[in-house]
Amino acid sequence: MAHDTRTQTDEPGAPGRAPATPPSHPHPHLRRVFLGATATLSAFIMVVAAVTMGTYFWARGQIHTIPEIEGASGSGSPTAEDIAGKCAERACNYLLLGSDSRKGLSPEEIAAFGSNAHIGGENRSDTIMLVHTRPDRKEATFLSFPRDLWVDIPGMGTGKINSAFEGGIDGGGAQRVARTVRSISGMQIHHVMYVNLLGFQKVVDALGGVDMCVPYPMYDPLTLLDIQAGCQHFDGRTALAYVRTRHQPCDTVPDFARISRQQQFLRAVIAKLLQPGELLKLQNLVPELLGNLVVDKGLNPAELVYLAGLLKGVGTDNADFRALPTVPEGIYDSSGQYLSVVRMVQPDADELLRRLREGKPLGTLGTELAGTAPSPANIVVSVVQRDDGAPIASDVFDILTEGGFNQSPGIVDETVVTPPAKGSMILYRSGTEDMAKVVGSYFGNLDLVPAPAGTLPRGQDVAVVVTDRYQVPPPNPNGPVHCPT
Repeated sequence: MAHDTRTQTDEPGAPGRAPATPPSHPHPHLRRVFLGATATLSAFIMVVAAVTMGTYFWARGQIHTIPEIEGASGSGSPTAEDIAGKCAERACNYLLLGSDSRKGLSPEEIAAFGSNAHIGGENRSDTIMLVHTRPDRKEATFLSFPRDLWVDIPGMGTGKINSAFEGGIDGGGAQRVARTVRSISGMQIHHVMYVNLLGFQKVVDALGGVDMCVPYPMYDPLTLLDIQAGCQHFDGRTALAYVRTRHQPCDTVPDFARISRQQQFLRAVIAKLLQPGELLKLQNLVPELLGNLVVDKGLNPAELVYLAGLLKGVGTDNADFRALPTVPEGIYDSSGQYLSVVRMVQPDADELLRRLREGKPLGTLGTELAGTAPSPANIVVSVVQRDDGAPIASDVFDILTEGGFNQSPGIVDETVVTPPAKGSMILYRSGTEDMAKVVGSYFGNLDLVPAPAGTLPRGQDVAVVVTDRYQVPPPNPNGPVHCPT
């Protein structure tokens, strides 16, 4: 469960204050070295790297694979050809699938979540994410597809994209989702990785849990989420509840809000894995990780070893999180039943996919979703230290890291960012005020200040400027103060 909520006070050594640089957190400047130099990108890349460390023959017998489907090429039914099984030379596309299957959950969890029968069967893909890697450029893009996206599903007709998983992992569901995503994106799916609810919990627990900072308390009886505001440790069960909740204040479009939190959580996972101490644990984690994932047969140890070499050098500064541009809409299906779905926003969706295919810069496409605050994962934020040796800068950096923000710029001084006034503040680039409000939800005693032209380096959205007299406020015990309009 979530625990170890930390607060900050004004006085050095005051009860409840977290140390400026806790033993479990390497100094931010040291951490930045690993952010730009490590091959670890997320749990699936961690498995890739670990296989290169002497586990080749062991892993070959431990990987759980998706059953191949016999079907005629070009037919509407899924076939083995829907998943390539080997990466292309310049790009590799992974399809990450998470299902609603309740298999293996405790009676308490079944009572809260509902059984498979309550949700119409276990064969729905609750999470669909395309990970597009460019090894030659050391880049990776995580593209989320809303589960209620209304699309043409090959062999099934129109429907919500999560229904493409019909048949489940054993009945061609993964292949059909791969074919559907390929038809939308124009990109071949090279590999698939699947996890159900219990598997997700166990993967997070195998990682030793994840440290997260949230700006306000969250409670959701439908997912068993019950956490305080502030920085705390998520075990697998709490992490699962957090990435599944869709009923928090400001969740105007629940599916979009969940995508935002999933991206935030993944960014926090990446930050954890990039810590020097975590890299040393890599090999010992392989058995539990592989034991809770199901992959296509082409994702064998030989392919993993090859990919590990290609992905060397990918860091969090080159990990980009996007969502397919979509908007909510109500429609009536062929039977006259009213459905709440989402549709692609054009031409933005097609343009984002075209740029992704061609390796072009994505700009701001897919960084925000309608009625939803920007995900911390998509906010590039630096910490500006105004006084030499100010320990509070390290505290702020850690909060941002565990809040799932893209803090790749790290801690900088006034030679990099020149604030327009004295004191502590949150600077934001023109057009990024909503991003600044998300950052401000963690630092409620700082004013939001528009940055004069040329103040923030290119690629930075927000900067948290602190002096040695700045004090991080206690966590907000109430709900959010800002909801997007």
